[in-house]
Amino acid sequence: MIDHLLVPFHYEYMVKAMLVSGFLGGVCALLSCFITLKGWSLLGDALSHAIVPGVALAHIVGLPFSLGAVISGLLAAMTMGYIGQRTRIREDAVIGIVFTTFFAAGVLLISLYPSNISLKTIVFGNILGIANADIAQSAIISAITLLVLGLKWRDLLLFCFDPNQARAAGLNTTVLRMTLLTLLAATAVAALQAVGACLVIAMLVTPGATAYLLTDRFGRMMGIASLMGVLTSTLGAYLSYYLNGSTGGCIVVLQTLLFLLALFFAPRHGVIAGRIQARKSAEMPRIDDPFPAAAPETSP
Repeated sequence: MIDHLLVPFHYEYMVKAMLVSGFLGGVCALLSCFITLKGWSLLGDALSHAIVPGVALAHIVGLPFSLGAVISGLLAAMTMGYIGQRTRIREDAVIGIVFTTFFAAGVLLISLYPSNISLKTIVFGNILGIANADIAQSAIISAITLLVLGLKWRDLLLFCFDPNQARAAGLNTTVLRMTLLTLLAATAVAALQAVGACLVIAMLVTPGATAYLLTDRFGRMMGIASLMGVLTSTLGAYLSYYLNGSTGGCIVVLQTLLFLLALFFAPRHGVIAGRIQARKSAEMPRIDDPFPAAAPETSP
């Protein structure tokens, strides 16, 4: 039985997949805390799709795909901001228009200039076939993201919580916004190989949303989210061997299961706890009621 459970560790590609997935899952989870607090989940979804034309164009001209993807993501973010400020169109409509346009442009480029990179790889990822060069690239991007978050997490926290207060405290909110957008685009690039453009947004949102339900302290939130990201990503890659299914799909399903558990059973902010608290509040007499209802008489 134990030998059967250790079979995935006998293959180098599975060991690589579990290690890289776990590392990327932890980094994405840390960043997801800021995205959740800022309310940028939809923007993260847009950027994860907007990097596709950058990847395709970078491969066409022979540049590192991470460079093209980051530039494409930032260009999409700036386009959304420009249209949102200059028109009356609602923000959700602007995001939908821009990210679908960028994604469609990426699909068109891939169809016009076929190369060794396929649309399926970009959309769904291929962590089991990741090359050493891609591992090094993802590690560098992740290390830079961790370094920036470690140095600027307090400033980013204030910016995400209250931009006006951050501005009053003397912080450059424009720089902080661009920093967070750059980290978001770069991390989406790093996780692209693991889960693909379609599922990367789940790794960038779900851990933070789950941790948000479990604690009111941001430090604990980051710890819970990062632990969840590492464990679910590593376990998802491991289970994909036995299920013979998508690694990214296994990772996201595990993260979603944990979110559902937190949604219903979180001690303070879960659905069940909320119903219990609402019931207690309904049973308590109102303070402004001078004649609270008497307790019902019980029959002998």
